[in-house]
Amino acid sequence: MAISIREILNQSMGSGYSGMPGAPGAPGAAGANGTNGAPGADGETLATPVSITNGGTGASTASAAIAALLPSQAGKAGKLLVTDGAITTWSSSAVVVPTNNMGDAGTIGFGVDVCPAPPATFTGMTGYTDVASANYGNYTFTDGSVMVWIPAFYYKWGADNSCSIRPWSYYATVAAANTDGYALHRAFYDGGVTKSGVFVDKYMCSNNAGTASSLKNGNPLSSAADHNPFSGLTGTHADYYHGAISASKTRGAGFFCSSRFIYAALSMLSYAHGLASSNTTNCAWYHATYNYPKGNNNNALKDTNDTTVIWQSDGYSNCGKTGSAGYGGGTGNVFAKSTHNGQNCGVADLNGNMWEITPGFTVIQGGGGLYNDFERYFGILKTSAEMKYLTGGESASTDLWGGKYTTTAGFTANYDSLGYFGPNPSFGAIHDSNGGVWIKYGNGSNQVFSADLTGTATWGLTGAGIPLHDGVSAGGTFPFGAAYCVSASVPNMCPISGGYWSSGGAGCIWTLGCYQTRGNSTPDAGFRAACYL
Repeated sequence: MAISIREILNQSMGSGYSGMPGAPGAPGAAGANGTNGAPGADGETLATPVSITNGGTGASTASAAIAALLPSQAGKAGKLLVTDGAITTWSSSAVVVPTNNMGDAGTIGFGVDVCPAPPATFTGMTGYTDVASANYGNYTFTDGSVMVWIPAFYYKWGADNSCSIRPWSYYATVAAANTDGYALHRAFYDGGVTKSGVFVDKYMCSNNAGTASSLKNGNPLSSAADHNPFSGLTGTHADYYHGAISASKTRGAGFFCSSRFIYAALSMLSYAHGLASSNTTNCAWYHATYNYPKGNNNNALKDTNDTTVIWQSDGYSNCGKTGSAGYGGGTGNVFAKSTHNGQNCGVADLNGNMWEITPGFTVIQGGGGLYNDFERYFGILKTSAEMKYLTGGESASTDLWGGKYTTTAGFTANYDSLGYFGPNPSFGAIHDSNGGVWIKYGNGSNQVFSADLTGTATWGLTGAGIPLHDGVSAGGTFPFGAAYCVSASVPNMCPISGGYWSSGGAGCIWTLGCYQTRGNSTPDAGFRAACYL
C-alpha cells in the first residue's frame, strides 16, 4: 500500500514535539514529552528535539522530521514509497511485491524475488526490493558474487504444452497444490525437505583471487588447463568435469555446483514467461519465432537467431566474458536478452557461451557382482540428497558418481535407480546409446513433459528437464526452438546444459547433453554455484 506523508508527519509531530497539547489547557505528563525526564508543560518548546528512540523525530522542522522517518531520499527523485506490510522502501511502481512471490508470467519482475530471510552474509543490492530495478532480487555474497533469489514455485504442465506457474505462497502445502493439479518443482527439494527458494549465481563462475565467484565480465572457469582452469583456484581441483564440485566450495561450505534441477527450473520459468509475453516490454528476448533467451552460440560472439546482441571476448576462441551481452551497445544489443526472464534482474548466459556442468542424474555400469554384469543403470538424485554435502568422486557414499565395474556406494546412497537399459530402451528421452542420439524438444502436438505430480520416473524426469520418449523428434517444435537432448547411456554420465559458443542453433536454454562423463576435460564447460538456505 502507498503511505501518506501527511499521516507520517501528523503522527511524528504529535509525539516528537514537547508541549503540543493532547487537550487544551492540560499540562504534559512529567517525563512523557520532555527530554531527560523533564515535564512538558502545555505550550512549552524544548531546547532539544526528542530523539526517535524516545518517540520523536530528532528534528525541529517538518521537512527534517519527514526525512528522519523515511528511508534515505538520496537519488530517489520521482520514486514512490511502498510497504510490504513490514518494511518501507522506494519504488518506481506503486505495486508492492511480497517476498517469495515471483509475480505473474509476462509481467515485470517475474522469475525472481526478494529473499524472505537472507543470512547476514548476503546483502541486497541497491534496488533489490524494486520490481523495476535491474537489481531486483539480486544479492551479493561476501566475496562479491552476485546471486539471484529464485523463489520456489508450483507448475501445471498441460497436454497442449501450456505451462502455468504459481508461487510458493499460493498453497499452504504441497498436498494442497497437488489436489489443485500443481506440482512443486523438483529444484526445491534438498536434504529431504522442501525449500522456499534458492540463491543462484547470476553469472557463471570466474577466478576471483582463488575463489570461484559470480562476477560480471569475468573470464569463465573451465575444465581444461588452457582456459581459465579449475586448478587455478585456491586448493586442489582437478581440471575435469568432476572438479567443478570441489571448485564451487571455494566460496564456502554451503555452496555447490548448481544442479540440473535448478537449470530446468529456470528453463521452465523462461518458457512460461515467453508464452505469456506478446512484446519485448517485460521480456527483451521475446520473438514470434525464436522465443527464448539469446546466447553467445554462433562462434562469432553473437546469437545465431539474433545477431544484434554481442558478447565481449574473454580471449579464448569465441568464448565471451560472463554477463557481457550488450557489449558495445547499439540498437537491440542489450544485456536483458541473455537472461532467463528477459530482464536485467535475471540469471544470465543460460544459452550458449559455456556448457554448464549440472549434476542431477547419471548412469552406472554393473560388474563384478555389483548389479547385473555389464548392464547400465539410470538414476536420478533422491530428494533426500543434500547438494552441499555431495562430492565429486566415484567410490564414497557421498559421491555423485558410481563408477564402472567398481563400487556403487554413491549411486546406491544418493540416487533412485529407474532400472537398467536392457528391458528399457529409454528413460524418457534418454536412450541406450554409447555414441549419443541427437534429438530435439517437441514432436508435433505431442506433450513434451510429464504432467505427473509425483513419481521419480515421471515428475522426477520433468524436474530434470528430460522430455517424454514421444516428446522429441528430429525437427523439434516451437517454442523450444532448436533445443537438443543429446542422449546416451555412458557410465559415469555427467549432464551438461545450455550449449557453448559454437553450438549454433543447438544452443538453447533447454539444451541438454548426456554424452559426457565426470572424467571429461574440455575448454567449453564450466559451472555456476548455488546455495539453499
